[in-house]
Amino acid sequence: MKKYFIFFILIYLICANTASAGTITATGFIPGQIWYSKDTIIEGDTIKIYTAVWNNASSPLSAKVEFYDQNVLLGVRDVVIQPLQLKEAYVSWKVTAGDHIITAKIISPSMTVSGKKEPVSIENNFTEASRKFVPVVIKTINGEPATSKDVIQSQLDKATSSLENILPNSVSEPISKNMDVISKWREDTLAKVLSAKETTEASLKLPSADVNANKVNTGKATNTKVTINDKAPAEDATNKPIAYIKLFFLAVLAFIFGSKIVFYLTIALILFLIGRWIYRKIRNR
Repeated sequence: MKKYFIFFILIYLICANTASAGTITATGFIPGQIWYSKDTIIEGDTIKIYTAVWNNASSPLSAKVEFYDQNVLLGVRDVVIQPLQLKEAYVSWKVTAGDHIITAKIISPSMTVSGKKEPVSIENNFTEASRKFVPVVIKTINGEPATSKDVIQSQLDKATSSLENILPNSVSEPISKNMDVISKWREDTLAKVLSAKETTEASLKLPSADVNANKVNTGKATNTKVTINDKAPAEDATNKPIAYIKLFFLAVLAFIFGSKIVFYLTIALILFLIGRWIYRKIRNR
């Protein structure tokens, strides 16, 4: 994509006109003047900021390209561009969180004429501003990027801690004990649900016929007695759909009881619905 972009820019610039007095028109930064080595920029990344300079004159152009984040200088690059040539310039940037305004400008441009460098004035010596907002990356205690689940759990822990600090001990201690009881019940129930889920999954993998081989010792040789317990097709056709439905509900329960956040949100929703039902009953009397 980048190659096609530069190709079309080159066609546009080659067709541009050149003025004769002091200022060289169409020389300088190209349209779409700032781009990046990554489309999605994340705090902590090290990326490259690119621009490109076009020389529309008949002599080589020498200049410095300065890159800025608002008023902060990010880096300087020396460039030498041959006549009717386009040249990239870039700096590395350690991405930080916040609002950024990325620009570049050309300073000290000069042309080499008859072996001598002569200062020149060029028309397009400032890029347009490229505005970027980079959100803060929240990290865990191990320094790894936190997931949305980690963030919610952290906020819940903070809220619980704040509540314990506000409430007197006579109130907070019973609440804490009840929370421990609920947490223990959740873990025990989860273990039972997972066990039932594994049993149901195993039953669905069993063959439709169980083969038991019983060896009978006759004294001279060993005979094998094979007993086949065939399930009736009607019974199998009824039990399997029921087992799949059971497995579905067990999977839902495992998801609810396996996540603290989902579990307590489900309890809160149930309590809300019960409270709303009671309120409506009282109101309609």
